[in-house]
Amino acid sequence: MTFREKLAQQLEWRVRYPSRVRRDRHAPDLAARAYRVADRLAYAPFADELFELPAPRELNGVTLDVLGDLAAYTGMSLAQVEELVRRREKLSFRAEWYATPEELRQDRWFYLSSKTYLFGNAAHVLADAWIERFVRSKAPGGAVWEFGGGTGNLAIHLAALGHEVALTELNALQRDFVRFRAHTHLPQGRLTTWAPWDTLPREHYDVVVALDVFEHVPDLRAVLDDQILPALAPGGFLVENSPFAVNVANPMHHTDFGFDAHLAAVGLSVVDEGEDKTRVWARM
Repeated sequence: MTFREKLAQQLEWRVRYPSRVRRDRHAPDLAARAYRVADRLAYAPFADELFELPAPRELNGVTLDVLGDLAAYTGMSLAQVEELVRRREKLSFRAEWYATPEELRQDRWFYLSSKTYLFGNAAHVLADAWIERFVRSKAPGGAVWEFGGGTGNLAIHLAALGHEVALTELNALQRDFVRFRAHTHLPQGRLTTWAPWDTLPREHYDVVVALDVFEHVPDLRAVLDDQILPALAPGGFLVENSPFAVNVANPMHHTDFGFDAHLAAVGLSVVDEGEDKTRVWARM
C-alpha cells in the first residue's frame, strides 16, 4: 500500500468512526490519570517518609553539594530539588516500580531508565567516620572502585581526598549526573565513570565498595566471579552492605543465592563488621 493509499484509508476511517477518534484523542489523558492513581497507591505506605537533606561542605577545596549539583544539572530550582529529596511523593522509586506495567518491570530496563533514583539516592551521604573506618583505613591513598555508586556522593568524597576512584552505575541518568559532578568539581581523570558493560582493569582496586547494590542484581554470582573479584588487587578488600529481603518496601530486591557461602568458597572471609551490617571481606 502506498503512502497516499494509507493516508486515504486513515481519513476514511476518521469520517466513518468519529466517536472512536474522539476516544483516541482522550487516551493520553486517561493513561496519565491511571498512572497518577497507581503512583498514589504505590506511594501511600511510605507517605510519612522524610529524609534529612545533606548539607553542602568543602573538602580539600572541592565542593560537596549534591543538592546544588542536582539543581544545576536538572535546571530545577534548589527548593524543588530539596522537596523531591526530602519527601519523595512525586518521585518515589517504589511508586515508579509498581506503576510500571508488570511486563516491563525488568531489572535492567527499570534501572537504566528510572528517573526517580536520581533523587532517591541523593540523600545517601555516609559519615566521615564510616568512610575512614571501612574504606580509607583499608587502603590509605589506594584505588577505589564503587560498584553501583548512585549519585556519586562517596566517590566524589574519596576523589576529593586524592584517591584514584572509579564508579560503575547502570542507571543512565545517574551515570551522566556523576560525570557532570566530576567535570564541575574535580581535576580531570580523578574520577572515572564506567558503564556496566565496560571492561575494568584486573587486580587493580585496593577496595571495591558495593552498598545496597548486590540485592538488586539478578545474576549476582556471575557478576562477582566475572567483574568484582577479578578487579580486586592482591590483598584488596570488598566492602558491602547487602539486605537481600524482598518485601513491599523493596519489591525490586532479589533473595540471597548463597552470597556468604560463595565468597567463603573463593577464599574470602569477613575481617570487619559494623553495627549497620556493613562487612569488609578479604582473602586471609
